[in-house]
Amino acid sequence: MRKTAKRLLLLTLAAGLFHTVTAFAANVNLDLYYHGTHHAYSAKEIQIVIDGQEYTDPNIPAVSIDGRTMLPMRGICEELGCTVTWNENTRQVYAISDTHTIVFQIDQTTGYKNGETFTMDVAPMIINDRTMLPVRALAKALDIEVTWDDPSRTVYIGEVPKEDETQTTTETPGETVSGTKGSLTKVITPASVAGTQQFTIEATGGYSRYEEVYVSDDRIVLDFYGVTNALADTITTTNSSFVTSIRTAQHTADNGEIYTRVVFDLTGKKTYEVTENAAKTQAVVAFEQAVIQDITTSHSGTTETVVIHADGATGASVTTMQDPYRLVIDMPGVVTEDMDEIIDTEDLEYVQEVRTGWMNGTTFRVVVEADELTDMTWTEADGKLTVTIQKSTLENLSYDKEADVLELKKVVTIDTNRISHKDAYLDGYYELTLPGDYSDIYGYGTRNLNTDQVQSMEIYQKSGNTVIRFEQKMVNAYTIADTGDSYLISVKNPKEVYSKVLLLDAGHGGNDPGTSGNGLTEKTLNLTMALKVQSYLERHSDIKVYMTRESDTRPANADRATMANQIADLMVSIHMNAGTATANGTETLYAAHSNDNSAKLTSLKAAEVVQSYLPTALQTTNRGVKSRPDLLILNSTTVPAILIETCFLSNPGDALKISQETNQDTAAEAIAEAIMYTMSHYTLR
Repeated sequence: MRKTAKRLLLLTLAAGLFHTVTAFAANVNLDLYYHGTHHAYSAKEIQIVIDGQEYTDPNIPAVSIDGRTMLPMRGICEELGCTVTWNENTRQVYAISDTHTIVFQIDQTTGYKNGETFTMDVAPMIINDRTMLPVRALAKALDIEVTWDDPSRTVYIGEVPKEDETQTTTETPGETVSGTKGSLTKVITPASVAGTQQFTIEATGGYSRYEEVYVSDDRIVLDFYGVTNALADTITTTNSSFVTSIRTAQHTADNGEIYTRVVFDLTGKKTYEVTENAAKTQAVVAFEQAVIQDITTSHSGTTETVVIHADGATGASVTTMQDPYRLVIDMPGVVTEDMDEIIDTEDLEYVQEVRTGWMNGTTFRVVVEADELTDMTWTEADGKLTVTIQKSTLENLSYDKEADVLELKKVVTIDTNRISHKDAYLDGYYELTLPGDYSDIYGYGTRNLNTDQVQSMEIYQKSGNTVIRFEQKMVNAYTIADTGDSYLISVKNPKEVYSKVLLLDAGHGGNDPGTSGNGLTEKTLNLTMALKVQSYLERHSDIKVYMTRESDTRPANADRATMANQIADLMVSIHMNAGTATANGTETLYAAHSNDNSAKLTSLKAAEVVQSYLPTALQTTNRGVKSRPDLLILNSTTVPAILIETCFLSNPGDALKISQETNQDTAAEAIAEAIMYTMSHYTLR
């Protein structure tokens, strides 16, 4: 491989890792976390070969997602001796060589190569905290030879072995290796919910083959190769109590082969069999009807079990409910042998009741009710659905649900000043770490609370310290008081603890990029600006700042407004504008509220202050303050709320200005100073 190409490849692959897998080896089974969700992954291993040498990295392998091979990046870069730059704020990877400058934007299909845009069919992703790049994007961006050998599932970067050495034929990703034979045209569903649960997929012209892809127990994924998709995207009328919908989509594999994916969404794990006819014009998915044979219970030490015995997978949907604490297990489409409505629990200590019944005549329900100071978990395997009830070891404490106060008895003295706080409000929890191991005093385990503010409380040990973790229903603040006999940990609304509370919102995010122009994307700049404002306020003011997002996520606008109404004195949402190429400048939007009080801060007053600061500091056209009662984030709030349109990304001058970090810092400081003035000079409550 050419040295320049090597450098460019490494630079472009800058933020991830590579792992080589051996051809024809066993499946790779992983838990992949991306787009905010855990995904069970099981697929044949993918081998990576760079200039004729296998490459292996211990961190994460190459994976295939929705028919696209995603390559981990940093390991390849280091292997080829190149350098990269990663911008955490903008979530961009910069690849720079002697001849190329390439920019990849995470979760966006547009990249930049020497200042010119290029489009990828799949966007780079963050998977398990590693940047992964689709193989086609690699080839396009780097002007480099990247080939895919389907039989051995190998990606070759650079030098490709001769055919007589591999005994296979290599294909360049994107090159069509086979045409389509026909189309998937029909899915025949069961005649009724009570009928035989058999689904027939029909193809005109036939398909070349089908493959099953394991994703999770509540989905069946079938890929039919060599056929286009003539089915509806979603089929919701399935005549099944456990197949909730059927989804279809057409894809192109890395080697250019067309395939259609058919996904059966299930309530839970079911036993099934796929058969096909010789002409490959028909595939039948037949589900077995599980028979519930018995329910047994047992007690051993501090553990109790409730086991539902069946002759196959039940398709169970399990829900945890509170007041009383219980698991509700629904098993649709099963049949039962003789079953008591109340199961004998006389020998159990923690389980209060196990009861059974039928819902709508088609779903068998089992409810397991237990003490609050227990943990209930469940698994299903080999015809057994097992509910495990574990007694909590929690002691020397109590929780007042009315006041939301945890009382720890003062068995020993704890230095409350050394208790550390971790406020992970965007992840839904708050942790207090005590300075030492107090498990012999307070125990460990989870208590389900289900108050207005807190879902549950867990005490566990970490690195020699006792941690108290609150799973929250809303953003809370926590205070600790030493009464002499006990320690009181109070769960409070932030406005009970802080005199000034700001909710700072970076507009858009996730799959909502907002506007774009001149190589800039609004959601990314909004977040960059919001984080800079947050940092400035935390360094220069006594304002407690909360964020609606701190990464590339997309909270619903209604949830952003709800969060403001629950905890904030003021909400400031940061955006970028769009219009004609000549439109430019800064404006601040507001909506009047029915509860506006002229003696206190209002949205209009806050907007006027920001507008008096920002255009002057950023040296943009002052477009004034504008009423926008049509915007949900403004009209759904009951506290003062404003939306700042910092400048126009559609205007070359504005875009150039806001793209420069010094101007971003200037704008962020102006917004922060305006917020500080507003929250200091107006009555907030």
